[in-house]
Amino acid sequence: MAEPFKNLVSAASIRRLGEAVAAVVPLDVDAFEAEALRGLDALELKARVAQVAACLQPRLPASWEAAVEVLVAALPPRDPALLGHAWLWPMLRVVEVFGADAPETSLPALRQMTSRFSAEFAIRPLIARHPRAAYEALSQWCTDPDEHVRRLVSEGSRPRLPWGMQLRDAVADPTPGLALLERLVDDPSAYVRRSVANHLGDVAKDHAERAIQVATRWLSERPNRLKLLRHALRDPLKKGHPQALALFGNTQTPVAVSRLSVSPDTARVGEAVVVTADLHGEGKVRVDVIWQWPAARGGWASKTFTGAERTLTSEQSWAFQQRLSLRPVTTRPLRPGPQRVWLRVCGRDMGPAAFVLRGDETLVVP
Repeated sequence: MAEPFKNLVSAASIRRLGEAVAAVVPLDVDAFEAEALRGLDALELKARVAQVAACLQPRLPASWEAAVEVLVAALPPRDPALLGHAWLWPMLRVVEVFGADAPETSLPALRQMTSRFSAEFAIRPLIARHPRAAYEALSQWCTDPDEHVRRLVSEGSRPRLPWGMQLRDAVADPTPGLALLERLVDDPSAYVRRSVANHLGDVAKDHAERAIQVATRWLSERPNRLKLLRHALRDPLKKGHPQALALFGNTQTPVAVSRLSVSPDTARVGEAVVVTADLHGEGKVRVDVIWQWPAARGGWASKTFTGAERTLTSEQSWAFQQRLSLRPVTTRPLRPGPQRVWLRVCGRDMGPAAFVLRGDETLVVP
């Protein structure tokens, strides 16, 4: 079994952090470690990061400018494997919490820190509170020789970064972030381009038409951006947005669906079911699978899974098949009882087919 992700912050990582800072300024590493470890086992990852940062900050110089100098001086040499420097995360949290009103010192520090461990979370309060200074810095970093700095430009400014604070102004108006993406869409680093796709994907959740307009222009300029844009528009594609489907050549003519079924018709949490159907149509056909389960407050909750695409002629049929795992995950509660499955075929919902989920109290997420 893989080690829990929260163990990125552990006794070993705390000691390493303490020793790095102690090499720059006097610090009782044993006392720092003891305080930071108090109750740590009961905490999840981000809470662990916050606790260690709260223990570190009072041990730094009282002047924020001096404190930042210590943090930067304590940085190790760059490591291509950023997770190898996960012990730095509490240091970035210190900047996130205590340096959010000092862009003149905090932004240059984050530029250096992100080369060791991503500053995508730490920079967001600075963007929210000091957008002009933050976007000026991000604009300059678009041409930075370090791909980790360039990725911070697109990832740190994402409107809806997972695990990060939401940038409400960027959600309302994505214009500043889109201006940065224009300069990074053809970045030589796939790491950066993937971040560009994720940022545009965030925009598509709130401004689908605008994201599709950007994607349409980008694709007309350079067809080799197709893979990036397909990933960026995954949300409107799964929702069956007609303009998004048309951009990638999906047929707009009706597709016939027959013999939609789920097998077995009764399954337990932790098992799997298989969705099958026969499809008849012409052109490029996209199929997504919608799984619905009883919502906690009545009605239905759902998740849409990307299915597959196939180009058909009028003489062909497609024996579609997709497996759905019934293993519990924290982001998708499993609720026993009747379940429904629909196919979204080129934006049109077909179905439903039904099956019954039998519960297991030791596995179902409450």
